[in-house]
Amino acid sequence: MDPSFIVLIILVVLVITALIKTFKTVPQGSAAIVEHFGRYRRTLNPGLSIVVPFITTIRNHVDLREQVVSFPAQSVITRDNLAVNIDTLICYQVTDARAATYEVTSYIQAIEQLTVTTLRNIIGGMDLARTLTSREEINTDLLRVLNEATGKWGIHVDRVGLKAIGTPASIQDSPQRSYRDKNGPTIPPGGKEATRTASQSHAQTDSPPVHQPLREGDPRRIDRYELKARLGQGGMGTVYLGRTPGGRSVAVKVIKRELATDPEFRKRFAREIITAREASGFYTASVVAADAHGAPPWLVTEYIPGPSLCDALSRHGALPAKTIQTLAIGIAEALQGIHERGIVHRDLKPGNIILSSTGPRVIDFGIARALDGTAITRTDRVVGTEGFLAPEQRTGAPVTFATDLYAFGVVLCHAAGAVPKDGESLLDSALGLLPSRLSGIVTRCFDHDPAGRPTPTEVIEQLADRQSSGEVWLPPLVRTLIDLHNQPIQSTD
Repeated sequence: MDPSFIVLIILVVLVITALIKTFKTVPQGSAAIVEHFGRYRRTLNPGLSIVVPFITTIRNHVDLREQVVSFPAQSVITRDNLAVNIDTLICYQVTDARAATYEVTSYIQAIEQLTVTTLRNIIGGMDLARTLTSREEINTDLLRVLNEATGKWGIHVDRVGLKAIGTPASIQDSPQRSYRDKNGPTIPPGGKEATRTASQSHAQTDSPPVHQPLREGDPRRIDRYELKARLGQGGMGTVYLGRTPGGRSVAVKVIKRELATDPEFRKRFAREIITAREASGFYTASVVAADAHGAPPWLVTEYIPGPSLCDALSRHGALPAKTIQTLAIGIAEALQGIHERGIVHRDLKPGNIILSSTGPRVIDFGIARALDGTAITRTDRVVGTEGFLAPEQRTGAPVTFATDLYAFGVVLCHAAGAVPKDGESLLDSALGLLPSRLSGIVTRCFDHDPAGRPTPTEVIEQLADRQSSGEVWLPPLVRTLIDLHNQPIQSTD
């Protein structure tokens, strides 16, 4: 072949490569940081941009959409030396991609640490009674401090909220027990993940009831279902314990009236109903009935008597190794069934796992997503619970079945009682607490590459041969909680 022809081919390839590298596409709702030889050059906005090939490097892609994150509950000491658990929700948006990239190592971790520090300062100046009645004051002070600090990071915090103010397991300590003896038990307001804690030795007298009484303004009936008690409250609405005309117990989710007036929200709620029906199985809560067009909209599911994993861990601490293994198999079987229906849960966490006498059950498909790309929640927000988000959820990359396996690994670490020390990761903290076979599975679950994480089927195959049949899977203290959930409901008339 003629050498000049070969040179011509090489030149053509180089020209085509240069042209390809010259054009960069940035998706809507994001920005790209451009560097030349390691130094900041400019920020690319959404759309098609022209860059210098072989010199330009894309340093970082920054998500400019509003993001909603829920931070894990933090224990904070009040002025009267009482510990409360504060569960916070932060809504923020990146306004300066350059500052968010270069002014702070990880702005989400910085916001979390700043939130914890600020809450400790604010609540440290309040007694318990004022803390429980001053949510708006705490929210306002927290929002002000966050915006003062995050402005230089190119972040604007739109709003903050306290999802729950609850008393942690440390209420067993004598100072708090004396406070309760003097003032009576306090049932803090909270959402579906609010911690219900008490001393096991006083379970029948000191514990807040697992079925909270109906409040003024609560409906007494939804369709043909009579409402008997409150089970929990979240951002979308309230979940009640209901009863069918035949006397069967059901869980009734009633949407807030202010949300019910939003046509887009009704569409999302209708999608949640469809997803919950599609995901129904032995390891989830079956849908009984629903009406996305009701006034207000509502969803009725099977009532599963038992505490959430979040409640059990808050009350009684880490679970035994045998219980964790059974828990892992049960959750894996639930995910297997959910994934077989083409659904990604996207918010697997202790608060969405109910411990029943027959095994764990996965609930709440409010932000689940089908792999066909149909999202239930708004598409301009990154949703999920901070601490359980897979790397691809943080970056806005497509979610897959492997996304749930990352959260699955985090759940097992929490079940084992992992508490990271300074500079230690959650995984490192958990490895010494988990059985060897589970340690290997959890390590794979934390793989940043979704393809490296195990499937639910692989988890089941690795653990099932070690499972002992016929044994009671829960420790006595947790079984007592299940018994409390099975107690008859007192009349609200």
